[in-house]
Amino acid sequence: MPQFQYVARDIKGREVRGVMQGPNRAAVRAILRNEGVFVTALAESKPGVNFAQWWERRRGVKLTDLVIFSQQLSTMVGAGMDLAEAFMILAAQTENDRLRQVLGEISREIQSGTALSRAMERYPHIFPELSVALVKAGEVGGILEETLLTAAQNLERELELREKVKAAFVYPIIVLVVAAIVIAVMLLFVVPVFDKVYKQFRAELPGMTLTLIYISYFTVNYWWVILIGIILFLAGFRRFSRTPRGRSLLDRLKLRLPLLGKLSRKIVIARFIESLGALVRAGVPLLEGLQTSARVAANVEFQEAIAGVVERVKQGVKLSDELAATRKFPPMVARMIEVGEESGALDEMMQRISVFYHRDIEFMVRRLLTLLEPALTVVLGVIVGFILLALYLPIFTLATVIKK
Repeated sequence: MPQFQYVARDIKGREVRGVMQGPNRAAVRAILRNEGVFVTALAESKPGVNFAQWWERRRGVKLTDLVIFSQQLSTMVGAGMDLAEAFMILAAQTENDRLRQVLGEISREIQSGTALSRAMERYPHIFPELSVALVKAGEVGGILEETLLTAAQNLERELELREKVKAAFVYPIIVLVVAAIVIAVMLLFVVPVFDKVYKQFRAELPGMTLTLIYISYFTVNYWWVILIGIILFLAGFRRFSRTPRGRSLLDRLKLRLPLLGKLSRKIVIARFIESLGALVRAGVPLLEGLQTSARVAANVEFQEAIAGVVERVKQGVKLSDELAATRKFPPMVARMIEVGEESGALDEMMQRISVFYHRDIEFMVRRLLTLLEPALTVVLGVIVGFILLALYLPIFTLATVIKK
């Protein structure tokens, strides 16, 4: 659907500018007229022309903004507020320009008779698939207030999970950045000074010192080659990671990395189980919930495994048996799901599994951090020690050279 930029006047005569989607100019004018806005200029937005809009779309919406929006929306709907009015109020108070624009458009679509889930589906890069599925289930079952609350809680737990993982790796990242800066300063400024001194005395240099001097020479004279190489590598890696083959390879690699592989697997399982439990509790059919939860887990290897589970569950096989057969889930998970199937409390059992995994992830992150700190210290100590030893080792032979 095309977008139109408009300049208009409201009832009080104030100028209003904005962007709106519509099938044609007449439809956009009619929508704005019904809102009490009188259009003075209207033009279709051409892709790639407006840099501000392009940048806003690229920037997207942060998960923090979505959490706040979801919490406020569930509160408003729970208080009996009209959906279109709630979206208009939230659009007026949000600080994210992109989210403000989208919420305003959704409000107008709801006023025109479009279902909320249908309107949210048009913005897949903003609203998570799980949130849309929960809203759709709430509309069908007449429990929109409950499913909106569930969606808000799910986003909040996802934000907490990300923040815990990020916080755990702040210290290692800072250490690596500082170490990289120190090493770069030594290669660019310190090593060349020592090189000049050794050339004046015509000292015979050991192999490790020569190696360090060559590295420093290349860094000083060809730093632009290094910079271009890093940029090309990062751009190529990013492009490759977005291809189906690249994403599949990286997702499988994440699960097999030393130390980090176990953490990645637990995060994927936690997302899958929590999403599936929320969908089952909202009344979404099990097969549809499995497919949606597999996509929410965001790992190709698990998605392929769950696709096979879906096909066999269609044939009447128990979910717990198929999850155990994939060998992607620990026996504890399959056993607890089996108990949930037998007791008719599958959603409650999945919620317990989710709580357990969130605690386990938090514990594992702390334990991983305690292992990373000494490992980083050793690695950086070896690098700095090599540089210092390479610089000062020839000094022990300078006395002999001076006497000669």
